[in-house]
Amino acid sequence: MDNYCKINLFDLQLSGNNLISDYSLDFSHYHNVCLLGESGSGKSLLLKALYKNANLFDSNAKIAFYFLEKENAADYRLAFQYDSLTKKEQTFLDNFLKSENFAYRVALMKKVMAKPHYLFCENLHFFLNYQELEEFISFINDEGIKLFYVTSHIEETSFFQYIQVLKNGKIAIEGERGQVYKEEKIMKRLGFSLPFYVNMSTQLGYYGLVEGLCFSKEELERSLWK
Repeated sequence: MDNYCKINLFDLQLSGNNLISDYSLDFSHYHNVCLLGESGSGKSLLLKALYKNANLFDSNAKIAFYFLEKENAADYRLAFQYDSLTKKEQTFLDNFLKSENFAYRVALMKKVMAKPHYLFCENLHFFLNYQELEEFISFINDEGIKLFYVTSHIEETSFFQYIQVLKNGKIAIEGERGQVYKEEKIMKRLGFSLPFYVNMSTQLGYYGLVEGLCFSKEELERSLWK
């Protein structure tokens, strides 16, 4: 049987008040899912509630959580049993750990190299730029690890297959990223503009210069010059 992960319908309370109501997610059909919400909307508390209560899951999978832990590794090759990794894993690890915020990157990659089926995390923008985040997501998807990511940064959502938008304690809109971005008016009412390249392709599409939505600079350039 394939690994599956469903988050059961539940309410998240804080000091006796409902912070999030009627939340559920069938994660089994997507490589990655992004939960977008404003600061203070309850995203992080939801993630911590999932971490602390396995009863909220219907799953047969190995699930890992990353909450900005730090871990120094004087010799990361030894720490990761480097010789047992594939060439692709070695190359990614070498490049990923060369950059700043080494201790955060080591702790994150220790979770990844333990090969969970699902990784739940937030705030990777604290030590990864957008390009690094995109490369990280691509790498773990190739490794067969599905990602649930929580953020308040609209630009980060363009790297994800499925998006949920949290507003006033409920999921106001959700769907595959193209479907969500096409609801531009709804997104604006929720307080979010579209990601830069998605917005650019939308505007250029009005003039017939671009067909469809573009999620990156490379996609926009290809669409303009084809």
